[in-house]
Amino acid sequence: MKPINGSPADPSWIGGVVIIALAGCAVRLPADLSYHTLRFFGLNSGHSKAVIGQEVSRAADAYGLDRKVYHAVVQVESGGDVKAESHVGARGLSQVMPYNAKRCGWHPDKLWDATHNVRCGAKILRQEIDRTGNLKDALTVYNCGRINCAEGKQYAQKVLSLAKKLG
Repeated sequence: MKPINGSPADPSWIGGVVIIALAGCAVRLPADLSYHTLRFFGLNSGHSKAVIGQEVSRAADAYGLDRKVYHAVVQVESGGDVKAESHVGARGLSQVMPYNAKRCGWHPDKLWDATHNVRCGAKILRQEIDRTGNLKDALTVYNCGRINCAEGKQYAQKVLSLAKKLG
């Protein structure tokens, strides 16, 4: 059997899939399965846009959010950058503040994991929709922590406009 060179932590090594040698034969895993396998072992999976898009959709579905709206939230918040960090310390794809990680039952360090981040952001947005009674106010609160916030209202409009374009 020919040895595989490089490290599984190197995204160029995996090329979007993990190759597992089993009894002398190689098995190619689908991208999402290889992503989660590498996450399990704490390795960088390369964060392909397709897999991240699937994770955003799964998080939206898990919390009863409109997929287009939640994809728009992620795009506006981070531009799809899993390593995004705002000047005030919000982290990851959905830009969750470290102190809000406890709303999801997690340590703030989990917010650097793309899947945990989008799940936590979706949970927080769902909580705000349930609390405020409507999506526009929930988006405003998601952005700035309160309903009476001009910046948050602009953010809500930007997200809703982008969601329309995505549909």
